[in-house]
Amino acid sequence: MSEQAPPLDRWLAELGVEVIGASGGDGDPAMSRDVVLDGRRRYDLRTTVAWVEGVGTSLWAYYGLEAMEIPKRIYARMLRANFDYPFVKFAMTDDDRPMLMTELPTAALDRDELGRGLVRLTVVADRLLEETAHAVADRGILPDWSDRTSRNGALTDAYRAEVEAALPAWEAPRPRAPRVGLVARLLGRVR
Repeated sequence: MSEQAPPLDRWLAELGVEVIGASGGDGDPAMSRDVVLDGRRRYDLRTTVAWVEGVGTSLWAYYGLEAMEIPKRIYARMLRANFDYPFVKFAMTDDDRPMLMTELPTAALDRDELGRGLVRLTVVADRLLEETAHAVADRGILPDWSDRTSRNGALTDAYRAEVEAALPAWEAPRPRAPRVGLVARLLGRVR
């Protein structure tokens, strides 16, 4: 007896998440949907929602850019997050691209579980933004997202408190003053 594919398209539409790519459909033994998620601090997290008959549903977010050289200390922090954060895991693709993943239980899979899983990825990406900047952006220089509005704010608002309650306590890092180089100090351009 084959299990029935979940109505991913309907659930994603109800959650207000736009599908930007798809493969497979109703009746197929596997299907996937590509979406782009925004957290409160981390934006443009390209994520794949994949269901495979007999296996279940997995969500994986491409955490960084392709062909990036990730320093060992950043990779070690990502691996440490595997222990710090329940229900998520960092992994590397065959081309050394970091991914943040979570799996959803087949027995309890519904729209709300999918919503919590998507938000879980954005919450962890938000929390680790500065610590893993070298995996996120070229030379670790994060884009200026200060004027951005989240494309999925309603989704985040609906599930964030519940997701955060299941994670360890956390506070956003305080902004650091920009580094002043030796030449600037010598020329007296220090404020």
